[in-house]
Amino acid sequence: MKKPRRLPETSLAPGKRLERVHLHGVHDTSVHLCLPAMRGAELTKLGWSQPHQYEDYGIEFMIYGPRTEEELELVLSIIIESLSFARHASIPRH
Repeated sequence: MKKPRRLPETSLAPGKRLERVHLHGVHDTSVHLCLPAMRGAELTKLGWSQPHQYEDYGIEFMIYGPRTEEELELVLSIIIESLSFARHASIPRH
């Protein structure tokens, strides 16, 4: 199976300043991840997220932890969006 092409500027791998996504603890369960700026702003307006306190590129967001099964499904779908963004989109340059 041929590996999909990955552009270096889209790598959010650990060891870099940005990482794909990470979960905060067992009790908090908020998620830090990267999304396109407009999508993150939309989720913030809807009350699901806020810009990460240490954002550098306008694409780093904190997603609130789910409280119900339905919210868990939504948060998982946002994580999938973030992973897709990491694989297929460019990171804005300063």
